[in-house]
Amino acid sequence: MRKFIMIMVLLIASHTISAQRMLPKQKGVEITSGLLLSENSYNYFINAGLIVHAKKGNYLLYALEYSREVIPYRTFEIPVETISAEAGYSLNLIGNRKKSLMVNTTLSAVAGYEIINRGESILNDGSVIIHKSSFVYGAAGRISAEIYLSDRFTIIASGRTKILWNTSRNQFTPSVGIGVRINL
Repeated sequence: MRKFIMIMVLLIASHTISAQRMLPKQKGVEITSGLLLSENSYNYFINAGLIVHAKKGNYLLYALEYSREVIPYRTFEIPVETISAEAGYSLNLIGNRKKSLMVNTTLSAVAGYEIINRGESILNDGSVIIHKSSFVYGAAGRISAEIYLSDRFTIIASGRTKILWNTSRNQFTPSVGIGVRINL
């Protein structure tokens, strides 16, 4: 009997025990930051979101985002800031057996407000900006690689693009980012 108990203890100790991940209705908070792909490397975004897991590694995504672009004009720069909300659904494309590496694609709706030059239409040299700050709306697509460090912490690397209407900038806004998710 003693040998049997020792063998069982050794077998249990030799295998790693992992909890279940991505249970339906399990929530997580994610923070992502990255660069907007354009000719200016100072353009960036910061995104904070809430995810709600569904079945088979899929999840719902609700996020708020702040992005800042800079347009060079003569000797100074004109800032274009966008504050937006996003709601979408993410589908699991590829995942390993232990669910420690996942590749997901997300399609979402986006709505927000674009602020040009902090709302001022006259520049320092007397030039007038024709475009006004406005409400923007559209869609976003994202592909992400999610690496689970533990059941609670996830590293996310993503590439995405937004298609915005009613904007004074480019209608397509591609970006790359990296972030972290904490599953609650």
